Amino acid sequence: MKKCKRCGVPMEGFMYKWVAAKLFGVKPSGKNADLCNKCEDKPEKTWGCCK
Repeated sequence: MKKCKRCGVPMEGFMYKWVAAKLFGVKPSGKNADLCNKCEDKPEKTWGCCK
């Protein structure tokens, strides 16, 4: 199952179609296929304590 590399939200399958996409408006990023649209513009250093 494909997930966002930063936040871990599913980007395919049942959870994506019924929860992430419809309720939260999450979709694959146009800039980077490994990220969701919510994470694409956020700086990487704000994710996690040890990155």
